Amino acid sequence: MNLLLICETAIIEHIFSLICKKLNIELTVQKTNNVNDKFDLIVIDQNFIDDRFNIIKQFSKKLGAISSEELPFDKSRDFIIPRPFLPTKLEEILKEQLTFIKEENEIEKNATKKAISIDEYEEDEDVTVPITDYVESLADEVYSEIEEESSESDESIVSFASLNIGGVLDSSELSKINDILNEDNIHNQINLEKNDWKNIAEIIDEALEEVKEYEFSLEQPSSKPYNLILSKYHINELRPLLEKFDQSVIDKLSSGEIVDVRMSLKDK
Repeated sequence: MNLLLICETAIIEHIFSLICKKLNIELTVQKTNNVNDKFDLIVIDQNFIDDRFNIIKQFSKKLGAISSEELPFDKSRDFIIPRPFLPTKLEEILKEQLTFIKEENEIEKNATKKAISIDEYEEDEDVTVPITDYVESLADEVYSEIEEESSESDESIVSFASLNIGGVLDSSELSKINDILNEDNIHNQINLEKNDWKNIAEIIDEALEEVKEYEFSLEQPSSKPYNLILSKYHINELRPLLEKFDQSVIDKLSSGEIVDVRMSLKDK
């Protein structure tokens, strides 16, 4: 898999480089939206989204945009990467798009195999059709002999003609079976909705437990700042906190700068 990133922001290029290396994606970066080669994925930063955006679509299997807001409908894209974004969010989005590409490739592969099989069948039609006709006629003869030998009053024998009009069940009986199946589907949907409501309490409890992990000690003197070293924590632990910042704060943290954060329960 290969990916073209059209961007001029250093921190975004760095994040893409790390994630693409992790996902085994060949990354190409350029600072212009003039595209001539085809790629599996093309991602365009919001500064380069212009009239050429839809033209670039033809050079990729999946086209994405890095944007802080939703794009208009006239911009044809397959996915959006919200700006600002964390590396874990980018990894999640790219994994999803790679899965879509693999599934589409598999469908095209199967369609090609099916077309080849049909062509081979048409080539051998002069041989296979007579054999098929012979087998079908032989089956009809055997069934006719069995039907003649069986008693006409035996209701366990299903006539060949009855199979053409619905078999042993008439239209009213088939309608009743369909009604029963529909009732089962509705009942299953109701049970599923009840189970979903039961799980809400569990979800709230889990969320409260996660929040407790980010409580900070307030026993330190007010004159002394609280130092939070991000490298001591896993990225999943820091995600709820980092998602509250804009891209400029994320850029400072990524470049090793110290960011001062003031926290309070309400505005004064």
